Amino acid sequence: MAAEQPPLKDMRAGDADREAVARVLHEAHGEGRLDLSEVDERLATVYASRTYGELETVVVDLPGVRLPWTSTSSTAEVVPASEVPPLTLNASMATEKRVGVWEVPPRIVAVTSMSDVKLDFREAVCPHDRVHIEVHGSMGSLVLIVPDDWSVDTDGVSSSWGSVKNRHSAPAAPGRPTIVVTGKAGMGTVKTRGPYFYE
Repeated sequence: MAAEQPPLKDMRAGDADREAVARVLHEAHGEGRLDLSEVDERLATVYASRTYGELETVVVDLPGVRLPWTSTSSTAEVVPASEVPPLTLNASMATEKRVGVWEVPPRIVAVTSMSDVKLDFREAVCPHDRVHIEVHGSMGSLVLIVPDDWSVDTDGVSSSWGSVKNRHSAPAAPGRPTIVVTGKAGMGTVKTRGPYFYE
């Protein structure tokens, strides 16, 4: 006799489920329902959650929340992170930026043609353990502003006339993300800066 299936709330959640809840928290912050400290506190709970029931408690007080596994459709699916289209930033004649509070996708393509791509992660919401950035460099630079407890791996970046300057090569603190940068710097620069950097 087959074992009886446990209730849905007791079933194991996956990374895609945790990312779905993280997106809900980010949207709630954008709507003014949660402040940044509440988002950080709840994200810590999300990443530590093992079951659907534990994830549901994180958003139980937010109105209108529909989680993928509670859909009435039996064909509902969560798109894996590997299949999510990358965020593509093309800096041709002007700098492309992501600053302030923004949700970090699992993959980013940075094209630094004639200008720079600047990604400021200090207030960013990052629901991923690893973020992959593919750089296509020409005359511009890729600038990453990251918290001290994050890590940046630039070993996969090649440069011809350009350079790679990484101040965050140490391992990330437990539960904090690692940014993996690959591609070509071209004649520009790939560089990281700390959280106290100001223009």
